[in-house]
Amino acid sequence: MSPSEHEHEFVRQGPPHLYVCACGASLWAVQTVLDAAADDARRVAGDEHYTGCRVRQESETVELWLCDAPAGVLRELEAIRPGVYVIHNDAPRPLSTIEEVRKLIDVDEPRREGIEIVSHGPTVDGYLTVGVASDVPTAQAKLDAIFGQGLIRVHEDEPRTALLTTDAFSVRA
Repeated sequence: MSPSEHEHEFVRQGPPHLYVCACGASLWAVQTVLDAAADDARRVAGDEHYTGCRVRQESETVELWLCDAPAGVLRELEAIRPGVYVIHNDAPRPLSTIEEVRKLIDVDEPRREGIEIVSHGPTVDGYLTVGVASDVPTAQAKLDAIFGQGLIRVHEDEPRTALLTTDAFSVRA
């Protein structure tokens, strides 16, 4: 059976960490191939067009978001990994732009105004997501005023706390 004929449903079988599908596909083998395809996509699209991707083991595909990639890039992707990529060439901006904006976020400045930023990072489809401890609408308005509308998506998030100490990672000889 090919990946186009069904979606994998991986179940644990045998030793720990061995997951297989009824068709015989191994989760780890599929993951290895798709990771390489994701790396190839980023290399081929380049910083100018690459936005993000999501590996889909169940369908043996890489869902890929690009920003205005030319037809030549799309043809090259299909040629190197036929049938592997599901391409969305409509992302509003590449990852490189999102990372530039991310570096500009000063978590201390909003805190002085009562907004606690607890997380931030890129989405696969071309946005910067910012997690705040409370008051999402105010945080969204303030960040829109600084960076423009449509770039940042604010959501409520929990403040992070240290759960492990370095002692938890000690190894006995």
